[in-house]
Amino acid sequence: MKDQFQSIYFKLSLPALLMAFVLILTILLIFEFLPARLPLFYSLPWGEGQLVSHQQFYIIPSSIILIALLNLMIIWQLPLAFGFLKKILVFSTNVTAVILTVTFIKIVLIFL
Repeated sequence: MKDQFQSIYFKLSLPALLMAFVLILTILLIFEFLPARLPLFYSLPWGEGQLVSHQQFYIIPSSIILIALLNLMIIWQLPLAFGFLKKILVFSTNVTAVILTVTFIKIVLIFL
């Protein structure tokens, strides 16, 4: 019974993981069309501190993967009685993935 629920939560988290892999493929495909330095850290003062290289731009998809896997590990460790918390974790994984994907798209569209 628990394996069935683990499989369901994995399937619900799959969109977040797929978004991350699509972002990785996008970086690989549009690598040559982007400038050498991209703005990523908008919370820092304007200038050189905001810019990152192409390799550092992988922070966005790797953050999605890390959050999704961490939440899945937490979900799999919780007993069945914590169903609501598990749903919140899956929902937050997908919302975070969408927010980071939109951020990625906005940054890339600045230069295309």
